[in-house]
Amino acid sequence: MADPIKRRDFIKTASLFGASIAIADPASAGSFLPGNDDNEIRNDYFTVSFDREKGRFNIYRSNGIPLLTGGTTCVNSSAGKRSVASGNYQHTLGSTTFTDILGSGKKLMIFSKDKEKKSDIEIQLSLYDHSPAITIETICKNVSGQDLVINSLEPVRVLNHEGGALNVPGVSKCITNGEMYYDTGMIHEFGTKNGSISSGDIKGVKLANGPLSSENETIHSWWNAGLFSGYDKEGLAIGYLENNLCLGNLLVSKTSSGQVSFLAESAYAPALILKPGKTISSNRLMINIAGNPYEALENYAGAVGKLNNARTGSILNGWCSWFYTLAQVSENEVVLNTEFAAKHLKQFGLGYIQIDEGFQRCHGDWEGNERFPHGMKWLADKIKSYGFKPGIWISPYVVCEQTEIVQKNPDWLVKRPDGSLQRIGNWPEDSEPPADENPKRYCLDITHPGAAKWLHDLMDTITNDWGYEMIKIDFVAWSVLAAKQFYDPTLSAAQVYRKGMEIMRKAAGDKCHILECGPGAITAGLIDSMRIEADVNYGFSEAAWNTYFLHEACSASAAGKRYYFHQRTWINDADHVCLNLLNNQQSEAAATIIALSGGNMFSGDRLAQLDPYKLEILKKIIPSSGEAAIPVDLFDADRQSVFAVKIKKPFAEWTVAGFFNASLTETVEKKFSLKRLWLEPGRTYLAFDFWKQQFIGEVTDELKVTIQPGTVTLLTLHEKSGKPQFISTDRHVLQGAVEIENLAWSQDTKIFSGISTGPLHTSHNVSVYIPGEHPWTWGGYVLFRDYDSYSLKLVDNNIIRVNLRFEKTERLPWEIKTDEFFK
Repeated sequence: MADPIKRRDFIKTASLFGASIAIADPASAGSFLPGNDDNEIRNDYFTVSFDREKGRFNIYRSNGIPLLTGGTTCVNSSAGKRSVASGNYQHTLGSTTFTDILGSGKKLMIFSKDKEKKSDIEIQLSLYDHSPAITIETICKNVSGQDLVINSLEPVRVLNHEGGALNVPGVSKCITNGEMYYDTGMIHEFGTKNGSISSGDIKGVKLANGPLSSENETIHSWWNAGLFSGYDKEGLAIGYLENNLCLGNLLVSKTSSGQVSFLAESAYAPALILKPGKTISSNRLMINIAGNPYEALENYAGAVGKLNNARTGSILNGWCSWFYTLAQVSENEVVLNTEFAAKHLKQFGLGYIQIDEGFQRCHGDWEGNERFPHGMKWLADKIKSYGFKPGIWISPYVVCEQTEIVQKNPDWLVKRPDGSLQRIGNWPEDSEPPADENPKRYCLDITHPGAAKWLHDLMDTITNDWGYEMIKIDFVAWSVLAAKQFYDPTLSAAQVYRKGMEIMRKAAGDKCHILECGPGAITAGLIDSMRIEADVNYGFSEAAWNTYFLHEACSASAAGKRYYFHQRTWINDADHVCLNLLNNQQSEAAATIIALSGGNMFSGDRLAQLDPYKLEILKKIIPSSGEAAIPVDLFDADRQSVFAVKIKKPFAEWTVAGFFNASLTETVEKKFSLKRLWLEPGRTYLAFDFWKQQFIGEVTDELKVTIQPGTVTLLTLHEKSGKPQFISTDRHVLQGAVEIENLAWSQDTKIFSGISTGPLHTSHNVSVYIPGEHPWTWGGYVLFRDYDSYSLKLVDNNIIRVNLRFEKTERLPWEIKTDEFFK
């Protein structure tokens, strides 16, 4: 039995660690549990224990098999790397119950007192009662009596050469994340290459750790990662639940069969100053397992969303000026596109008109320039007069040298350590800013009270005075996150970034939609949507195709590797739909991948000059369904090419599956078992091709699809019922998800009926499958059957096409009297 006096002393001491998010709310903390000699907590899935002698923690599964052994925690500071396993710490343990938004559970707390009196460390290891997940948080307290420069904390350090291991049987691949939006991460197949670190750009962050193994490659990931052992095998996800204090980084290396070394490094960039007696947290990291890799990733993203009160109720359908005007957008161009959209797209669900970069006088002076003679408030009102909500782009932290801020308030700007103003721009980390840049750009430092008020007033003006209802935030990665130091040196870049978004959200109010262009994980709960792919559509048709399917951070890659965040952590934004430079088949593919992402849908073309067929394509993806398709081939390759989404309605369930061919020269064939598509093996499904409007036939056991170069094959798959059943429409790519209100079959009357919706003065078709043989004949049932607002036509042996005409109403009942039809 643990000494109760020591435990009371521990409780008293631990209460000094006010930075601990997990116990910040006294109402959420429970009573301390009786101690025991094993120093452990457990639930139905895991047992977590701490070895006082070695300064290491272990996690065992309920069956006694180790999940993680030899884990420890480190602080990287001006006092060097200090590990609780170094022998320089004296450990006291205690445990408690707790309740937070994820549930109730038990917490093991290790208070490690630094014998050299530099930095005390608290480790909190938490288990939820009904979840196969562990959360880990490290809190560092400066007990040195002088300032400590903190570079990073390592809440988890599990390295093979230090006696640690994460045991993942059969692990063969991992999925990483990148610094949003321009790096979508990768699918990496473990092998023996070298000891280098494979990662994307980590500008602004200097990790304290190099390669984890001299023999095996080390993979870097921002924010989170997933480990893959097979599609039908257990999945494991590792990720930061919050990034409001630090920038979460992971290093992963497979060191032997079924074993992985990894560490989580919570980077404070720039390094922050921790005052004597003050504390800083690593933020919480979660390790969770699930029945398959998809579920593990989805559960992680769901936990992040719950803890940060994710905003997932607003999805944008709109038009944006950027990709064809670039920075030469004008008031007249915006009005012309608004007028066109009001006539042709608003009735289908287009709701926003967003002005992108180029309207401003310069960065930091956000009044309209000479191309906007009536001003930005007038334009917002003009957009509203057409029935749309106005949106606008800003880069709130970028300030040009000619602005009043630079001239009159240079103290509001980020400075270098020598006191000179730090120039910022989208150039490599270690390169010098271009000497001939005009104008030179600087970064607003909102840790200065004057700068913070300026940012609040700017957002208040844009939203509450001018009347913009959607704000697109850009250029944070190379402004705030690239800062060398702040006016308040006790704050990290993540804290400043979060604080800035809190200022903007407070000024804009809850109703304003904030779309962020990354990095994003820091601002979960404050933003509504997140740009998830690279902004690379600069060029002709080849560049346009690359941005959707071939670039390493293309829309398909982002929609695949980041699907699990959508509707859990934020709304995904997988890029604009720009069709003008693509041929018709490529346009179908580009529109389909954006539609299947389930997130924001923005047209990026000059609308009046879209040819009629491409305009029809655009209508078929408005509005966004909100449902993200799951990448069927997520771990098969780095760029995903097969997506499936299950549509569930009270009247029917079906699957929409998109098969893409990124090659412009080669035909490809794809084969998947029904199980891989989350369909029931042994059952029969009816397949219908949306873009060809063609019934494909019956599918059992395996689906084989041939895709021509630069195209998509988009199928609906309905389980065959043996009765007349709905199978598709040509109104929307999800084929019934937005335009079918109800369907019914009456066995008694032999009538199949439905209620469809559509904009006034439009028409579309519904395809209904009729079982049995219905060969073509001279006259009779192959002819049109006309009714007041719809017509019926047998177009295939088993397909009746219902042509609906919405001339008088937007809600149209229809029916097929099958006995009468086939007389």
